Amino acid sequence: MAATRSMAAANRVMSEMLIDCRDKSEVDAARTVAERYDALAPGERAEALLANYPPQTRMWLLEAGIRHVPKRDADGAWHVAFVRGLSPTLGKPTGFHHLATRSDGSIWVCQRSPVVARIDGGTRRIVAVARALKSGSHLALDETTDQVIVADPAAGQLVALRCADLTVTHRWDTPGGPQLPVVTPDGIVCVTGGATGTLTIVRPQARGYVTQTVEVGSTPHDPALSSDGQYAFVPCMGASVLVKVRLPDGAIVGRCAVGDGPSHAKADHRRKRIYVANSWDGTLTALDEDGGVVASVESGRWAHAVCLTPDGSQIWVANFFDDTVAVFDAANLKRAALLETEAYPHGLDIAPDGKRAVVTGFASDHARVFEVPGGKLLARIEIGRGGAHTGFIGDSRTAVVTCSVANHLACIDLDGKAAAGRITLGNA
Repeated sequence: MAATRSMAAANRVMSEMLIDCRDKSEVDAARTVAERYDALAPGERAEALLANYPPQTRMWLLEAGIRHVPKRDADGAWHVAFVRGLSPTLGKPTGFHHLATRSDGSIWVCQRSPVVARIDGGTRRIVAVARALKSGSHLALDETTDQVIVADPAAGQLVALRCADLTVTHRWDTPGGPQLPVVTPDGIVCVTGGATGTLTIVRPQARGYVTQTVEVGSTPHDPALSSDGQYAFVPCMGASVLVKVRLPDGAIVGRCAVGDGPSHAKADHRRKRIYVANSWDGTLTALDEDGGVVASVESGRWAHAVCLTPDGSQIWVANFFDDTVAVFDAANLKRAALLETEAYPHGLDIAPDGKRAVVTGFASDHARVFEVPGGKLLARIEIGRGGAHTGFIGDSRTAVVTCSVANHLACIDLDGKAAAGRITLGNA
């Protein structure tokens, strides 16, 4: 009798660990996996059955920070095994996520909530707050018009606010869940829509703006701009291509095959190169601005975020599910180092003076500071849970890190290699 009860209990546990999503749409299946992930305790495991494992689902799980192992059955169904990390899925916390800084010490930051804030980096006081969004994602500065452009994927919009007081000046409808806006030196704004396979372009005109949405390919993500600001290079994760789009008229002028699952692209304007991290095969591809492939090299599992040193001599790539950063020599594309990071290195940023890199760990309470170019670990600093993105102020002496789960900005004294206080909305 005791053995029967024990077997029944074990079967219940196995049933609770396995969720069958084969009858759900791709979006609902991914959402169900995320909900189960968030319901687990750190270190607990579960498994999902999916009818398909398409690029959009893979992208959802990757961006959510759900470390998982997919395996396809003989009958075609997918088993996706996952383990809960220290933090919940990336989209669940509503705290500070992305930021931008300017040389005068000003900081603009958005939460995954309605909030956008401007901070005086010298006094570390929040001097303006706007509740202008449904749920913010990432932002970019438009220096030509002194505006901050914020992506609001929940509302399907780009929102422009005055840099000084965060008064809303424009709202543009942008399909597909916009997240990662970029702005050219001429003030053209563009952003991808991952769910619709589109790029939306917002062009300034004499009497305002005109918007255009063009289809680029499956699951586009983080674009890069050409050295003259006239073209966007859009990595399409579902098509394994880099698409070259002429921004003045939205014409697609080139498609280049890269690695499997191109996600983030960064431009080296000195060499006139584009570097693309390919998440599904874990490679880095370098191309010239005409689309010619220079080289493709191994980086690490789920290679994703890319950052260049200011002089363009090195490329750093965060391998999200390997918990590493690969460092490459731009001259020959050889891997110079492989650095251990915190769990899920979501943020990878190099200071403007080119001396130090800050790598966050979203599923961690710490960030790591590395020497550039050597890659020596200089410090491991407690910043608060959910480290996301980093900006730099004070002539690159201070790093400011958004902590999405803890919902504050952590300041790091890079010279002293130590924590230097925190900024919250309570400072407003």
